[in-house]
Amino acid sequence: MADAPVPEDLALDAARREAGRIAEFGDDPADVREAQVAFSGLCDIYEQHSELAGLIRIAVCGANRYMAVGRQSGNLRIIREAHLFLADLAMQVQQDPMVWRACAEASVDLMLMEAQTAGLAGALDTYRAVAAISEAHAGDPDIAGVHAKGAANLVALALDADDPKEADRALADLERLEAAQPGVLSIRQQRGRGLFNRIADAVSRSDDDPALVSTGVATLAELVTVACQQPIDPDLVDLAAEGIFAVVTGLGNRGEIELALRHYEDLSAVARLAPGRPTGRRRLADAAFNLITDLCELGDAETATLLYGELSGLSVANDGDRSICLAHAKAAANLILTHRDRKDDTAAEIISEDLRALVVSHPRDMDLIEVASFLERSDR
Repeated sequence: MADAPVPEDLALDAARREAGRIAEFGDDPADVREAQVAFSGLCDIYEQHSELAGLIRIAVCGANRYMAVGRQSGNLRIIREAHLFLADLAMQVQQDPMVWRACAEASVDLMLMEAQTAGLAGALDTYRAVAAISEAHAGDPDIAGVHAKGAANLVALALDADDPKEADRALADLERLEAAQPGVLSIRQQRGRGLFNRIADAVSRSDDDPALVSTGVATLAELVTVACQQPIDPDLVDLAAEGIFAVVTGLGNRGEIELALRHYEDLSAVARLAPGRPTGRRRLADAAFNLITDLCELGDAETATLLYGELSGLSVANDGDRSICLAHAKAAANLILTHRDRKDDTAAEIISEDLRALVVSHPRDMDLIEVASFLERSDR
């Protein structure tokens, strides 16, 4: 006859059941209440049997699942409860890095939720807790990566709160974290996110404050440097491409075409870093279309035509990419109209032939057909 389970085994089984129940619930109010009951049961079991080997990991797993319920339902109370539980566990089990990592992750989640209710001040309080955990475990790359994620989030939160100095402090934290552990990809990725957030904000506000263009350009140089570090990370290359595209478009809209064209060349170089990814090539095509439009409006058809040649070549090399082909078609239409206005019928007809060939090679692409139809209507 099998031995009867000892009380310790019963406690572990009960904890596993409660942790498993938490994972079963969604964001329906009734489900959330059930998850709260299950988490309360798990906390009670841990309080009564905290000395049991293996229980700590079950408790951390359950708290992580409870945190997920809080994120999914947008319930700040749940996130606070899970965070407090994990913080208490970390203080009780000082030497277990798994608990501190979970506590740091929970702090980042709490930081985002606190920002929605208490503003930037609430987010900063929680971010400082993440930073303190990171400093106390300076050799742990996982905790450093979580700290970096919190700092990248703080850049966006601070900029949303119109506090660029706090954003710059968070970027400085990211730079220090990467310098301390340059081989940790997650830190490099988060630094890229933080830099991109700074660039996007500067470009979006540049109409109100032209000086922010310089901020965006300076930050872009850092982002490109991060993206070009070996080994190349395709996600960072994509992020750099998005950042350069934003700057090129912003400069073009402001009429700073010469500087925009220089950064367009940077975008072309970055796009080649990850040849297997389409993002860089698509942003290059979009940037070319935007610049051609700007150049046509400024009456510089010659430079626009040279840039169109590059875009046409990119389109031919990526004939199966609808996004690039559409940028090609729209740029062709703009340039055709510009040449017609200049009475340069020969140049207009050359590009018209190019557009017709593009449409013929994609007979089912209604977007391309619409561009061609627009030109036909403009002839009448």
